[in-house]
Amino acid sequence: MNVTDRLIEALTAAGLAVGDGQPRTSEGPLTGRYVVVRPRQVMRGEGSIGAPNADRTPELQITSVGPSRRAADQVAELADQVALGPMPPPDGFEWQQAAIYVSGAATTTEPTTDPTAPEAPAWFRVDVYRYYLTPA
Repeated sequence: MNVTDRLIEALTAAGLAVGDGQPRTSEGPLTGRYVVVRPRQVMRGEGSIGAPNADRTPELQITSVGPSRRAADQVAELADQVALGPMPPPDGFEWQQAAIYVSGAATTTEPTTDPTAPEAPAWFRVDVYRYYLTPA
């Protein structure tokens, strides 16, 4: 398992729905709360002289989604606790130091742009975390 898999596993264990999205309900609007995990760049370096690129510093983006600003913020706060909390290390690596919060974007809405299928806007918040890995 890589670091993305470990984070998804931890988010799921915390009771969060994780995926690439959620289908509409029969009534049309998005009503659920979920997160989407996206891997970003993986920096390499800081290793030993014999293996200078052995260490990895992946960044993971968590987009927290909800049917309201409050719901999206609640999902994001729980995801933040999980992302910065203890997790088993990925296969072949161990944690070099604690994860850190890198950046984020304020909670905002994305209203529908299709006038033929009106629905309530989805609210979301984006946060990015960095993990520090060294070979086991």
